[in-house]
Amino acid sequence: MLGHYLTKPLRAAGLALCAVAGLTACGSDTQEIELSKATAGFFKQATGKVTSKASGGKSGAKAATEQPAAPADPNVLVAKALSATKGPIAIVVRLDTNAVLAMNPVGRNGDHVTWGSAPGQGITYQRGVMSNTRGLGEDLMSSRIDAAVAAITSRSDADYTRKHYYLGDLGQTTELSLNCSLRRAGTEKVAVGEINANAVILKESCRKDEISFTNIYWVDGAGRVLKSSQWVGQRIGSLAIQNLRL
Repeated sequence: MLGHYLTKPLRAAGLALCAVAGLTACGSDTQEIELSKATAGFFKQATGKVTSKASGGKSGAKAATEQPAAPADPNVLVAKALSATKGPIAIVVRLDTNAVLAMNPVGRNGDHVTWGSAPGQGITYQRGVMSNTRGLGEDLMSSRIDAAVAAITSRSDADYTRKHYYLGDLGQTTELSLNCSLRRAGTEKVAVGEINANAVILKESCRKDEISFTNIYWVDGAGRVLKSSQWVGQRIGSLAIQNLRL
């Protein structure tokens, strides 16, 4: 379990988000994940609009219903998350449910870095590009994305194939092979938390039969993905990922 490696500061980051948002019920693992649609909205305002589209089924499980939180300053939310831990930290929003996670690095294997949440969810990135997930539901178990990573981090237009692997209903591994194109779509300054850098916006469009989605990446001159919207699978859809400190 990823939770075995997580430290108290990361749990404190999740609780800090609860406190500043003024939620009436917060503190359990589930509540730390599902901080409410209002909180997710504040982060979207703070980090800029991150959009994506995906065709195919979506999860029927929605975030737990809570009373709407009073308006809060997104800058305060960010400051609380940063003050709770000294290391790298990111805010991840699941776009189909608006569930919010505070995550930080918990392990590294070469170019692959795994980030975890206090309740135990995990996302592994290959140089900022999602390569697998754990604990989110119908997870992306593994992937072959070397060509995508090379193009995204070099901020270059390219065409390539992605291969995603999932668990089927009977426990078997199923492969989803996608044809993808990556195109530059302008520039933007990303300034949130301790991130303050100019970035190239890259849009990655992928398709396999009736399945299609668009990932969006903001990449700085050093090839770092500062924020992004990345697709996990048909049921989960996309995650909006905003780094607050790298």
